[in-house]
Amino acid sequence: MTFQGNGPLDTSNVSAGGGGGMGRGMIIGGGGIGTVVIGLLIYFLTGSTGGISPSPQGAGNGAVSQADQQLDQHLKSCTYELANTDTACRIVATTNSLNKVWPTVLRGYQPPRGGTKIMPVNAQSINTACGVAGADTGPFYCPSDQVAVFQLDFMDRVIKKMGGTNAPFSQEYIVAHEFGHHVQTLLGDINKAQQGRGAQGGSVRVELQADCYAGVWAAHADKGADAMLKPLTQQEISDAITTAQAIGDDTIQRNAGRNVNPESFSHGTSEQRVRWFSQGYRTGAPAQCDTFSGTI
Repeated sequence: MTFQGNGPLDTSNVSAGGGGGMGRGMIIGGGGIGTVVIGLLIYFLTGSTGGISPSPQGAGNGAVSQADQQLDQHLKSCTYELANTDTACRIVATTNSLNKVWPTVLRGYQPPRGGTKIMPVNAQSINTACGVAGADTGPFYCPSDQVAVFQLDFMDRVIKKMGGTNAPFSQEYIVAHEFGHHVQTLLGDINKAQQGRGAQGGSVRVELQADCYAGVWAAHADKGADAMLKPLTQQEISDAITTAQAIGDDTIQRNAGRNVNPESFSHGTSEQRVRWFSQGYRTGAPAQCDTFSGTI
């Protein structure tokens, strides 16, 4: 029960399913189309491209599926109370909280212009300005049209299968991580992902900073008289840490029966992901999330 308050949530920047623009760009949280792969929980789910392919001409203009329509109707009914029991509404509430907290800690913050997209269970793909992402891509952020994408099946089932937890605050951490990429876009840091490869490369540094920014949000989200989150418990923070540990490059490689290869890292080790999330949560200061200076 992380959210407090009552009444309807703001769903004006959250919608179901596909859509988005055409074209190509760097997809954060996905891969393929010859771009940098620096996303959350992508390569180990698919083993290759992350299910991203170039957007065909005319993509994004097709008919809205019945599943999308049903989910859109459900989203319109989301309340603070439902956010504590329903995954889709929890994503909405977390989006609301992120867009409420970040303007207080980052001057000039603007919500993602493409909003938040939620893929229904059994959805096949979604089109963004970065390409067409398959349903198995996992959560990602596309800076070209500033859209964050989440799959209900991933949030409810896949993350637990990978050794994380689908506890409420763990899911909120995942949403906050993708919004961390949006903060990087606003600050002009997102392209640093292309600066070198491996354990000390740009991709790892961008991912760890997004983890730190998720911690910054958590540090502020339960503070103040109008805070959307109830005071976070140690168990809830532990839930986020459990998921951060599960998605470290070293842990993923060991669980897959492979030798740990730092040169192939794109997200950072389990220890690094926990440490940088904790850094953001402990300090509550974006300036303390500088993963681009020195050794990480």
